[in-house]
Amino acid sequence: MTLPSLKELFAAPGEARADLIRRTRWRPGPLPDRGSSFFIHLSELCPVACKHCMYSSDLERKSEKDSLSPEELEDAIAFIDETGSEKLNITGGGEPFLKLPSILRLLETVRVPRIELVTAGYWAKTQAAADRMLDRLVEALAKNPRKPELMLRLSLDRYHLNAPYPVLIEHYGNIARAWDRGGHDMLLGFRGIQPDLGHVDRLLAEEVGGELTEIDEWNRRLTLPGGRSAPLTFNVFRLSGKAGELVEGAELSTHSKTIREYYGPFEKRQGQLVLATAVNDAIRGSYTDTGGLAITMNSDGSFWIFCGTAPDRRLMLGETDFAGAIEHFFADPVTRLLVDDGVWALSDVVAELDPLCCTAAVAKNDVASLVEDLLAAPAVRLAVTLVALHRLLGEDRLHVDGLPPGHEILLPEADLVRLCRSEIAGEGA
Repeated sequence: MTLPSLKELFAAPGEARADLIRRTRWRPGPLPDRGSSFFIHLSELCPVACKHCMYSSDLERKSEKDSLSPEELEDAIAFIDETGSEKLNITGGGEPFLKLPSILRLLETVRVPRIELVTAGYWAKTQAAADRMLDRLVEALAKNPRKPELMLRLSLDRYHLNAPYPVLIEHYGNIARAWDRGGHDMLLGFRGIQPDLGHVDRLLAEEVGGELTEIDEWNRRLTLPGGRSAPLTFNVFRLSGKAGELVEGAELSTHSKTIREYYGPFEKRQGQLVLATAVNDAIRGSYTDTGGLAITMNSDGSFWIFCGTAPDRRLMLGETDFAGAIEHFFADPVTRLLVDDGVWALSDVVAELDPLCCTAAVAKNDVASLVEDLLAAPAVRLAVTLVALHRLLGEDRLHVDGLPPGHEILLPEADLVRLCRSEIAGEGA
């Protein structure tokens, strides 16, 4: 069966893309066989309801399934262990501490060398509550035979301090004081937004009687009275989620660098940002390329390669094992493009195909949603798939069943992009 013409492909772009992936036959070559960072989202809900939340998270359910059941959590733990990931990030989507039993179970059992646990710290309204919570985390970790390193990372910025249900600076102070005198190996860190640099860090230092040291333009270190010190890092201001609706969002974004500026030092080489194979250590000022894969698992059980999977190629927990998931993801030429060349390479392709789509996606200043936004339109996904196939064919890395010698995929890339752009714009002849 011969591959349809370009015009016929774009008549039903979703079906055509799926058919192209089925027709693709890869030349022999190794696939990744382990993880790097594994991000797990335990809940899509949050009691703080920050007005800038990238997930638009509050206590209103946005899907039928907002968290993993205890049985599904056990399956997730087995899957995490199977990946052999270097780091587990308990984060994202909502507030993980709404699912404290799940956190404790992960700490007790998961087989990873390092864990980063992200929270708004809403649970530390009193010093006694903060002391108890840190004790529970340490006790759970002590049961883990692997004795992983644990960092508790607090999200601290103006929006948390002024949220509908705020986390006050005293609450952050309660956690810092509990940690300072805890006598354990757990690490502590804080992360905010760049427009708040010099403000929230100063408020925290005053609250706990600590001293601030400037490390670089993104990072400070807070030394507490007991002698322990914790990093404070400041990320770019993102305009995704609720932040896109903020009146002051555009003004605040002028006080923040872009994601290209932020991630520049972490690129494998200039212009090549590959977060799909990185251990995320932003709180320590690094993204370390490991060759493994960074996996994100959402609270509904869906999972994908972080910054490496098109939105129509995600899988569900229980569908397949890790090796099967990797084969599924890498059957997609878009994943090959993202893992080999990174998100800027995808951005550059989409900028040629659909400039307005690219501009809107990049303007959010949020790398976590960039791939999904760039590939939201089925026609754009198909066009990027064709461009990625073209490049891989040129490198003799694959064969496409039913591809006739004169097919448009075999045209020079500039001509292929031009034809795809016309189809996306509805101008195809």
